[in-house]
Amino acid sequence: MTLELAIAWFFTFFPITISPGPANVLLSSSASQYGSARTLPLMWGIVAVFAIQIAVVALGVGELLVRQPALATVFQYLGAAYMFYLAYKFWRSTGMSGSSETKLGFREGAIVQFFNFKALTVPLIMYTQFLDPATSSQTAYIVLTIALLGLIVSSLLAWVLGGSLLQRFFQSDFGVKWQGKIFAALLTAVGIWMLLR
Repeated sequence: MTLELAIAWFFTFFPITISPGPANVLLSSSASQYGSARTLPLMWGIVAVFAIQIAVVALGVGELLVRQPALATVFQYLGAAYMFYLAYKFWRSTGMSGSSETKLGFREGAIVQFFNFKALTVPLIMYTQFLDPATSSQTAYIVLTIALLGLIVSSLLAWVLGGSLLQRFFQSDFGVKWQGKIFAALLTAVGIWMLLR
């Protein structure tokens, strides 16, 4: 890959991975409410499923899934429903001292990412726009895959750290009372966005 192509790759995928979406908003919400350490399992669930999604697309199955609009619609509705469920959990939570019932872990991260059908388009764009199947080596596929995973982990960590910085604002009684409700509203907005896209 040339330097120009590497720069184009970065400026294509950095905005995609760092922009607000279901996983990023959920990570920020969780980190602000429970802290970075308790949010990391949630993040790793997202990363694990994203890695599987990248592999699925690299193997060519992603194109089949993208060509099935009915399947995309099912994922869209299930993903939005799950965001509404998580918003409900945040609404009912009691903040930093909340019960483990509202703690989100690896499984919840994996479910969020599994239903994030749009995430399949990220590696699909990468493999179709930045690699030529006729001339690209297996090493090129591996390098781009590792680079994308690194960018994804970095972006997700940025949202976790940003959320944990917000935690300082929610340490008062007022903040603890309202933080779950604020983030429930944000997750509801993401669910609505998922339905309308």
